[in-house]
Amino acid sequence: MVEVSPTAPVRAMELITILNRCHRFRGFVYQQAHFSADKKSIEVAVRPRKGSVAICSRCHLPAPGYDQLGERRFEFIPLWGFLVFLLYTMRRVVAAAALSPSKKFPGATANAH
Repeated sequence: MVEVSPTAPVRAMELITILNRCHRFRGFVYQQAHFSADKKSIEVAVRPRKGSVAICSRCHLPAPGYDQLGERRFEFIPLWGFLVFLLYTMRRVVAAAALSPSKKFPGATANAH
């Protein structure tokens, strides 16, 4: 039997660690996770990885950014009975092949709120 001393530090696994182990978005970082105001869902902030290049959502080529849109909520895989939403502030980019309204986000689907 293993005995745990009351003075020994015990670390609980954090949700960000679980997400990083199970599901990674290339070029993006999970920043922080918290319950929503109504405590019915979990919101996870996502940001672009430092040094990552923005990708045009139309031509799928690297492009320089010039602006940011408002934060959007993207529905993610439910976890422990809670709805999970990824919060992301999309970047606007200008590609040589096409003018793009925003940077491509891998979790972006038609069910974004």
